[in-house]
Amino acid sequence: MTLTSGKESPSAPQEFERIKIHDHKAFGRLIADYAIGRKPWPETLAEFKAEVEGRNIASVPDRLKAIQVVQPSEEVFFLRLPPRKIIAQSLDRFARHDADGSAERYPLPPFYADMVCGEEQFTHSDFFLSRVADYTIAVCT
Repeated sequence: MTLTSGKESPSAPQEFERIKIHDHKAFGRLIADYAIGRKPWPETLAEFKAEVEGRNIASVPDRLKAIQVVQPSEEVFFLRLPPRKIIAQSLDRFARHDADGSAERYPLPPFYADMVCGEEQFTHSDFFLSRVADYTIAVCT
């Protein structure tokens, strides 16, 4: 997820601040540990924030008030829909960029380019954990 730059046009609606990951690999490892039972899931948002912010793994915006942890079985397709306001804002934002020919790049975490372009060496495990972090918090930016 990316935080908004605050450089949207005055007529654009205020965008939601997203979770900002500072260390994708560490965040992905934490999520993997929750998923396989090495660590118990956080029961509250405060517990989750203490974990990720205390270790400088991620910053959680104040607009978030609760946490919901869901782990489907391998036999269940889990269709996770993005929040209505966030997807609507993103669709509008990208349509504006398309219409005005904006040169702004689509917001992706830098580890994707690093892996594809070979600028940084990732092990398969490190890249996988970074992707787990990204798709865990992705909400249609």
